[in-house]
This record gives sequence, C-alpha cells and structure tokens, in this order.
Amino acid sequence: MDLQYLPLTVDEVPVEKDFLIGETYSFRFLYNDRTDFYTCTILDPDGNILFITKILYATPMIDSVVDGLNINRKILPLNPQEIEQASILQGQVVNRASLGSTILLLLGNIISS
Repeated sequence: MDLQYLPLTVDEVPVEKDFLIGETYSFRFLYNDRTDFYTCTILDPDGNILFITKILYATPMIDSVVDGLNINRKILPLNPQEIEQASILQGQVVNRASLGSTILLLLGNIISS
C-alpha cells in the first residue's frame, strides 16, 4: 500500500511548514508538554489563522467547512499498521511517543470540487 503523509517528526516540533494540498498553507505544529498532546494551526499565505485543532488519533484534522481553507485531501492521524482497528482507537490523543514514529498524518484521496 502506497500511503502519502505530511512529513513530521517529534524532533522538529515546534515547527511551521508549508504544504501544497489543493493550495499552499502553512501548518504550525505545537506540543503541549503539560498534558502531552499536539495542536495544528493552519494559516493562509498572509499569516492569518484559518483553523486550529488538537491532533487526535483516527480523527480527521479538519472536521468542518472553513472560509478560505480549500484543502482537497483529508488529513488523518493514523498508524498505517492499525488501519483496520482505527475506528476502535479513534479520538485518542496523539502524543510525543507516537507522532512521526508510529502515527503519521496520512493524506486521503484528492477531493474534487
């Protein structure tokens, strides 16, 4: 199975990276060491915040329609080896031990408009 994902490791965070997913957006990844979880902020080319989310296992990172956010792929934090179990584990926090090692930010099929 050939999977595509956003390249990210725990050693990089905090980091801001640009990704072309429909359009180019900046993704800012931050880590909350107090409660061991990650957040993602998506910004437009002018640096305006479009969307902020806590990264949860097997839960789409963008779960609503947002003006100005035209990402054409689902982004799903998932361990590729647990695809069949994903619905059971859905909603678990993605933490320092798992991000970029067992859990990748997988890209779904391109969504046509």
